Amino acid sequence: MKKLIILIVLLTGFMIGINLSRDKTGFRTYQDVLAELIDDAPMETYCDSFYGYCIRYPEFFSPEITDEGFVRLGYWNHERFVIECAVLKAPDTSPIKVKMKEMATKLHAEDQQLLRDSFILSGPLYENGNKIEGYRYHTKFVRNQKLWVSYTLYYPESCKSALTRLFGQIDRWEI
Repeated sequence: MKKLIILIVLLTGFMIGINLSRDKTGFRTYQDVLAELIDDAPMETYCDSFYGYCIRYPEFFSPEITDEGFVRLGYWNHERFVIECAVLKAPDTSPIKVKMKEMATKLHAEDQQLLRDSFILSGPLYENGNKIEGYRYHTKFVRNQKLWVSYTLYYPESCKSALTRLFGQIDRWEI
């Protein structure tokens, strides 16, 4: 009996040692899986023929709202992701630098990038003056004659590293 107990203890210790030393690289994080999903997804195109803009987005995003000058596409899988494109319908002839500063203040932007005919803002997400913890936005504003059109991604901050393809789509977007 004593030999059996010793054998069981030794086998248990051996199994614990194997489990502790086993390579854990086979486990993928949610961000890794999400990045692969986004990078491999075929892209769809939404066009607003009235205002003349088109946006590209992964096919697994579903249209939630489509209206003249506005579209919202969403994806939900453990976290909420939203792509929006909107036309600021009030005619505006402000210089780009002035409009960027105005929108950066309004949207609490932490990062600003001034381009020739557009600008990019990113920062924490606020709704009705209240910060939405754990969420951020990345948006590009492009002037289209006297109107401004925005292309925005709202996303969980924890997933930022997985969204490189979508950030690139927004950053390269033109009308």
